[in-house]
Amino acid sequence: MLQVRSSFVCQACGTAYPKWSGRCDSCGAWNVLVEEQIPASVPKGLGSKKGRKVPFVGLRGNEKQAPRRVSGIAEFDHVTGGGLVAGSATLVGGDPGIGKSTLLLQVAAALSANFKCAYISGEEAID
Repeated sequence: MLQVRSSFVCQACGTAYPKWSGRCDSCGAWNVLVEEQIPASVPKGLGSKKGRKVPFVGLRGNEKQAPRRVSGIAEFDHVTGGGLVAGSATLVGGDPGIGKSTLLLQVAAALSANFKCAYISGEEAID
């Protein structure tokens, strides 16, 4: 026989509580907890802790591209999507000795002609 248990879900933010309360502790709204019956056979991850539904926003929208800072190094600019975005952080990784530091020093030198640059390096221990 399927057992049913109660959960009180905030209609404003979707937070679930085991018992009724006048105020939602999560969002602060008053008198928004509604009792819902949950079958006990529902997996724990899907039961009482369900969140609020949000509308799906597609990836194709009216968002404009962030302005890019072109380094002038064609392949680097291509790989970074047309240049670096101001205020962003880019992680460059790879095996030791393949030229990461050399490439990034060249990029920093090229960008420093038109923009303020900071080159931050986390090199391995100096021997």
